[in-house]
Amino acid sequence: MKMRKKMTFLLIILALGTMTVSCKKKARNNKSAQTQISNKPINTDIFNLGAKQAQGNPNIQNLTPEEQQKLIDNQIDPAKVSEALTKAQNGDKESIMSLAQLYYNLKDNNKVKQILQYGVDKGYPEAIYNLAVILKQEGNTEQANKLMAQLPRTERVVRRQGGRVVSSGGPVMIRQLRMRLGAEEYNRAVDLVRAKKYDEAKKYFEKAYNAGIKEADVRIALINKEQKNTDESVKWFQKAANRGVKEANFEVGAMLYDSGKQEEARPYLLKAYKAGNKSLAMPIAMSYHNQKDTAEAVKWYKIAAQNGDKNAKATLERLERPNSSGENSSTTKGEEGKSRNSTTFLGNQNSKSLTESTLNSVKSKGKAEEEKKIEEKKDTSEKHNNEKKEVNIDEIMNSKAKEYSK
Repeated sequence: MKMRKKMTFLLIILALGTMTVSCKKKARNNKSAQTQISNKPINTDIFNLGAKQAQGNPNIQNLTPEEQQKLIDNQIDPAKVSEALTKAQNGDKESIMSLAQLYYNLKDNNKVKQILQYGVDKGYPEAIYNLAVILKQEGNTEQANKLMAQLPRTERVVRRQGGRVVSSGGPVMIRQLRMRLGAEEYNRAVDLVRAKKYDEAKKYFEKAYNAGIKEADVRIALINKEQKNTDESVKWFQKAANRGVKEANFEVGAMLYDSGKQEEARPYLLKAYKAGNKSLAMPIAMSYHNQKDTAEAVKWYKIAAQNGDKNAKATLERLERPNSSGENSSTTKGEEGKSRNSTTFLGNQNSKSLTESTLNSVKSKGKAEEEKKIEEKKDTSEKHNNEKKEVNIDEIMNSKAKEYSK
């Protein structure tokens, strides 16, 4: 009996010891799990510029002209960054993290630290942790440790529920700033563009694209456009259009249209029109007209006329004239209107955009028709005046003859 009691006592001691070790182990695990790194990426796609070749905006107050140009060189929209900066300064967590990741990809650590500080001031663990990591990498261990000490401690709450122990609480999940795959190649390509080494830049942009930076497709397309490599430019703009870059639809449509592939261009022009480019109604109408689809051509000429296109109105009058066959009149070479020079990221000030090229062709045709009408009116007017002069001369001669007969 005494022996049994001793055995029971020893078993209780062993059980208590095991529980103590287990609790200590859980406590250690809990401490190490207070911050866990999440593999979830931080979204920077919201800042993409698309296919637009933007210029700096003097109305943006929180970005210098130099900062804006750097963003544009990297196909980033300064207006979107400016808006996010305002939100970040007001404590918006996602704006802080997205901007921090954006500038981290651009290797602008000073800007990264400035933006993360907005999050530190608000007590956001992600901002605190990432700023601490950057400071430690820079050798500022003391300040990094102070920040790490600010990270929240996870408390495990234990309670009984239905005869069993239930614990709650968990680790703080933190997204870490990481250099995006392909970012090195992308940054190298941007530097090569500045150095005007365009062929080499294209190779690095393609490496970045293959590594996962899909917005490089626009940069490759733009370089090929400037180099007049139309087929390659169309191919890369099509990739951009397929991933949702609305502006790329116009680029593809305009280049196909100008190269004589009007029917192939039309679906892209229609998408660009629906996205807000109302000036494309006239080329769409002309593409139907050239295809002998008069009904659709008239429909789009009317749309173009409603949008204020005078040439469309003149064409409609000709098409709706009695006995009109609806055939295209021969295009007369007229003086092309002066086009607005467009600044591109390649710095070519004399490059005329494809939009202007296409629309100037339309204007030239319409201008020729207007000039023809003016000439016809002029001829009619001169004929009428000559007839009037002849009548007047006859009257004078008759009057003189009467005077001499007296």
